[in-house]
Amino acid sequence: MDIKCSHCHMEFELNDIVHTLKKGHFKCPVCGKKIPSPLVKHQESTPPSPNGKYLMPVFILLGIAAGFAVINFLMPADKTPMMMNAVAPAIMPYSSSPLPPQVNVTPLPPVPSASQAVQSESPQAPDKMKIVKAIAAQYHTTHSYTQQGGFVCLDMANDVWNQLTKSGIEAKIMGGTIKENVTSWNYRQLALESDHAWVVAKLSVTEKVAIETTAGVVITPEMKNASTYFKGIEFDNPDQIKRFERLRIKLYEVCRDAHQLTNDWNENVAGKQQKSEETITKQSRLEQRKQDCERTFGSLKEFESRAIYY
Repeated sequence: MDIKCSHCHMEFELNDIVHTLKKGHFKCPVCGKKIPSPLVKHQESTPPSPNGKYLMPVFILLGIAAGFAVINFLMPADKTPMMMNAVAPAIMPYSSSPLPPQVNVTPLPPVPSASQAVQSESPQAPDKMKIVKAIAAQYHTTHSYTQQGGFVCLDMANDVWNQLTKSGIEAKIMGGTIKENVTSWNYRQLALESDHAWVVAKLSVTEKVAIETTAGVVITPEMKNASTYFKGIEFDNPDQIKRFERLRIKLYEVCRDAHQLTNDWNENVAGKQQKSEETITKQSRLEQRKQDCERTFGSLKEFESRAIYY
């Protein structure tokens, strides 16, 4: 049976979200809002009045008292009256006591066995693949990818990662390139030439899928050319990839300056006998930028252990 969220308009199989049932409502795996159950058996009944459990004993006692009153009223006058110190009649258990008229007894539901209780507490596991596809498709319909500001691939990957983790699905943000096979690259090349970000979700211990967040597409390992989506640098959360990107931008800037200063030195200074104050300044600045380049790359190497080449 299908059920549709009235907030994000995504449809789900009832069995996939039954584990979220609480007080007659399901929780939408995509937007997290409540979905009322269409089944009557899921609706909560009105809790009984706190005084209801005392009515039955009161009715029984009133019935017994009324019975004795009738007997005493009908007893002949010449009979010996009941003595004050006579033993009072014992009250019978509720199961066999006379009931007042017009009282209906509803039998209590049977107590579930231990195995039944365990089964009720262990609902069917949700279909993670269906949830991943729903999140990817829904996000794609509400966000547009652009390279000129706005939502770039990194922003979109962070957003989808957040939705997946809130839905209980383990996910990683990947940074790298899908244009080339990076198997033969080293870490420096991968860090400098990465130009894309996406998400990899874990469906089980052995099953992973990639989400191309700019297109709302889910990529499985058996698809053609899918291997590039499972290589790159893996990040646990948006904070890590944002720090990596800041260091990468700084590395590009300082190393570019060092490269330009080196070219200027080779073209205009190297091989000449004169050593002016300007020459000494250029040499000092060149050495400083080279050190800045290597120092920044040293900071970027904190993510080297997260690189996946195969």
